[in-house]
Formats: sequence, structure tokens, C-alpha cells
Amino acid sequence: MQNILSISKLIRVFVKKHKLYASLHTLVISMILSVILMQAGSLFLFDYIPDHLSIIHHAYQDQSLWKLEVYKLKNNLNESSSDFNLLNENQSAFDDSAYIWAKNQNDTSLARAYKKLESAHHNFADARVHSLSKEVILERGQLVISAYDEFISAAEKDVVIKQSVVSLLQLVCLFLVFCIGAGIMLTSWSILILRLGKVFSMMPSDLVSNMNSQQYDDEFEMLEKSTAELSARLEGIQVETKWVNITSTEKMRKMILAQDFMFKLAKLIGDSGLSELTIKKSLYSLERTLGVGNVALVFSENGSRISAQRALFSSYWPLSFDESMFDETVNSVAVSHTTKLIHGECVQCVTVPLLSPSGWLGILLLETEANHYFEGAELQLFEVTAQMLALSMGFQAREQESRRVALLEERAVIARELHDSLAQSLSYMKFQLARLQTNFGSNLIESGAVTIVDDMRDGLDNAYRELRELLTTFRVQMDIRGLDHVLEEAIEEFSQRSSLNIMLDNRLQECRLSVNEEFHLLHVVREALSNIVRHSGAEKVTIALVLQSTGDVIVTIDDDGKGCSFDEAKPHHYGLAIMTERAYCLGGTIEVIPRRLGGTRVRLLFRPK
Repeated sequence: MQNILSISKLIRVFVKKHKLYASLHTLVISMILSVILMQAGSLFLFDYIPDHLSIIHHAYQDQSLWKLEVYKLKNNLNESSSDFNLLNENQSAFDDSAYIWAKNQNDTSLARAYKKLESAHHNFADARVHSLSKEVILERGQLVISAYDEFISAAEKDVVIKQSVVSLLQLVCLFLVFCIGAGIMLTSWSILILRLGKVFSMMPSDLVSNMNSQQYDDEFEMLEKSTAELSARLEGIQVETKWVNITSTEKMRKMILAQDFMFKLAKLIGDSGLSELTIKKSLYSLERTLGVGNVALVFSENGSRISAQRALFSSYWPLSFDESMFDETVNSVAVSHTTKLIHGECVQCVTVPLLSPSGWLGILLLETEANHYFEGAELQLFEVTAQMLALSMGFQAREQESRRVALLEERAVIARELHDSLAQSLSYMKFQLARLQTNFGSNLIESGAVTIVDDMRDGLDNAYRELRELLTTFRVQMDIRGLDHVLEEAIEEFSQRSSLNIMLDNRLQECRLSVNEEFHLLHVVREALSNIVRHSGAEKVTIALVLQSTGDVIVTIDDDGKGCSFDEAKPHHYGLAIMTERAYCLGGTIEVIPRRLGGTRVRLLFRPK
């Protein structure tokens, strides 16, 4: 039972899944059953009618015999034993297989006629056995003949009825066959013409045109090939859609990364200003955002004060760095692409100049694989980053220059005030002292005050000279190119004023100093050189500026002269006091010590802010 239920369930699932197939097979099976039913009716007639005909034939023969014998008996009153023997044989043959078939028909006129005929036979036989009169025998013989007539009529009528029923059944089956055939034709029309037509009408016009231009064995081959073509197109569309989705997601991710990078870059520049550390952080973040190998910022002469290395990078020193990058005739476009063969590898280089009103500050350089593809948004991010760095560098340079200019203007005002007030007062005192010596010269000698007057003259001369040096110091201009150039100008100035051979060893390129720190350091060097020129009698001077790993700056000025000592008790020796004051302003210390091989060393130590 369980197997039957499972099979029934499988059939229901199959029919539900293949409705058209099941419907067509149902119609075909119905047609086959109708044809089988028609054939069964025909076979029934072929099997039934011969029996009826045989019965009718026997009945006619027997009836003829009875008629003949009854007629003889009626006309010939002598009873012939041979006639009755024939009748007896006929009555005994009545129970053969031909009549048994009619006997076995239930509830039909043929069966009733057989029973009546059988009863007539028995009555006639009883009359013969009981030796009834001839008239009775003849009467009962006539009843047998009449029973034969009814039997033959019933057999013929039964044949007609059976033929009519079978014919009607065949007509019904034929009608069903036609109906089923019409149903199959309509279903085929609906499937093969209408539904296939709808399917083809929903296909692209170009595909239908291509199909019409080709030859096919049938509609299903056409449908198969068109479906295969549609499947191929759909698969292509799916692949393209998947690629578009992936690309859109990647673009969205890159856009978010770009926005995050721009926000962090603006915040970093706004919070801490532009320095080597912030630039390196920005370059590293830009490298990760763009997914490239290396990002570097190469400085020009205008931007070299950011770093003495001439370049800052995210991963490694730029492989494609050369001075031709700053050729404006070559790199005239905003973003330029080049592919170079470096160490046997093709490297794609993308450059953007950092422009300012004073010229190029540098170049933002990107290096990556030759087959790397940049989208427009990525190049735009690269260009905007360069513009932000250029603006920040330019603003910072202008701000530093404005502070330097303001400080220079302040110092120029102080120098002008000193020149207009203190310098004139000292000149007036020197003039009055000269008048004193002229008018009271003999009295000064007699009174012994001439020594005091001479000391006063020397003091005024030293004070006036110190004042002129101070004015010269205040009038020193800090070049826009930075401390390096100002020190070189100071060395050239003192070299021309004396026969000194001055050498400079500047290792502060990686150290950023404020404007005040640059001024104080410059004036310490100038003051030391001034003292060397006036007092040491040296021929060679070495100036060394070193940035230690601890972050301290050491400035040493060595000379090979006779050495000098600064006596703070003497009022006209202000050099050490001025340098000490400037070292204090720098937050450091200064010392003047003799060298082991002769000469003097001035050593300044401070930590930049």
C-alpha cells in the first residue's frame, strides 16, 4: 500500500511538472482506448454473429424437417416409423452446442424463445410417448413449427439489436476519436502556433530576423537555437551586470576612501600644519587610497626648504627622479603619464606639478605597475591632493615670510631709533670730550685727569663701534631662501672685510627652525666672526652646524688665531654678553673655550622648538 501511495505521489508530481506532456498523453491514450473499444466491438460482432447465423441455419433446417414430416403425417395417415425416427433424431439434436449457446443467454427474447421451443418439443414427445391421437400430435407439431418461427425471429432480432448496439458503440467511439483528434489538433495549434508565436514575438527583433534568414527542420529546432542564443545573451548580460555591480561597488569604495583621505588630509594640515611628518603621512595615505607602489613629493629650489633631501616618499626613494621633471616646456600639462624602463621593469609614472605664484614648489610623483589603470576620479584626487599641498606650502611660506618681514621691519625701526637717538648722543659726547681736551688740556695733565679722559674716549669709541655693529646686525636681511643662503652671504661679507678663509659645514637641512631661531643663530655666528676679525688674528675659520639624534642643535665656530678672552668686567666687551643673551633666547647655552691645537672655539647648544 505504501508503494502504491508513493507511486501515486510520483505520478502527481510528474503530471504537475509536465502538464502539457500529461495532457497530450491523456488525449492519445483516450484515442487509443476508443480505437481499442471499436475494435473490441468489431471482434464481438465477428464472434457473435456467426453463432447466431449457425443457430438460425439449424433452426431453419429443423423447421423445414418438421414442416415436411408434419405435412407427410397430415396427408398420409399411415404412421411411418421412419418419419417419427427423424423427428426423434431432430429432437435429440436440439440439445447440441448450437442450441446450448442460445439456452445460456439470460433475460433475452432468444432465451425465452428457446425455452418455448424446448417446451413444444417436450409436449410433442409426450404426445408420441402417450400415443395420443393424430390430431393432437399434428397440433403439437404445428406448435413446434410455430416455436421455431418465434425462435428464428428472436435470433434474427437479437442479431439486429447486437449489430445496432455495436454500431452505435463504434459510432460513439469514432466520434470520440474525432473529438480527441480535434482536441489534439487544437492543443497543437495552441502550443505550436499561438504560444510559440507569443514566445517568438517576445524575442528581440534582431534575433527573429536572424532566425528567419536561416533554415530549420521544425519549430522546436528554431526554438532551441533561439533559446540557446537568448541564454548566451542573458549569460553575457548577467556577467556584464555582475561586472557593473562589482565596478560600482569598487567605485563606491574608492569614492569613500577618497573622501576619507581628503577629510584626513585637510584635518591633518589644519591641525598640525605642513611638515615632513604630515607630508609623509599624507603620501602614505594617498598610496593606500590609490593602491599604487609609491608616492613621492619631489621639491624644486623654491620648495627645498621643506626638506634638504629634495624628496619625501611613502615607500622608497622615487626611481624616476631627475631634474628634467622641472622643465616647464616638457611638463606643461596638469597630469602627465609616462612609462619608463627602470632596472628591467616597466614603471608607470604620473606627475602633477605643485604650482605657486613664485614658480614650481615641487612635483607630486606616483609610481606603479605599467598595466595599472587609473580612473578619472583617482587622477582627480591625485591632482586635488597636489593642489592642496601646493596651497598649504605656499600659504606656509607666505606666512613664514610675513613673520620674517614683520620681524625685519621691527628690527629696522629699532635700528633707526638707535641711530637717531643713541648714535647721535654718543657722537655728541665724543664731540664734547674733544672740546674738553682742547680747552683744558694743560689743566687735565696737571691734575692727572687725562687718564680718565682717555679711558672715556676709548669707552665712547668702543660703545660707538658696538652700536654700529648692532645697527649692522639689526639691518641684516633674512633671505627668502632660508638660513643656508644668509649664512653664505655673511661668510662672503666677512671674507671680503678680512683675509679669513671661512668654511661652512651645514647639516641642519632636515631641521626646521623658526624665524627667531634663525635670526638668533645667524647673529651668534656673525658676532663670533666679528670678534675673530677684531681680536684673534686668525687665518682660517670653520663653522659647523649639526643636528644630533637627540634633537639638539650644536653650532661650533673654530679659528686658528691667538685666542681671545672675553672679560665681562670690562664695559666695552659686549660680545660674549650678546651671544649669551641670544643663547638664552634660544633656550640653550654658549661657551667660549680654547682649542687644544691653538685658537678658540665658540660652541652653541640648543633644542629647536
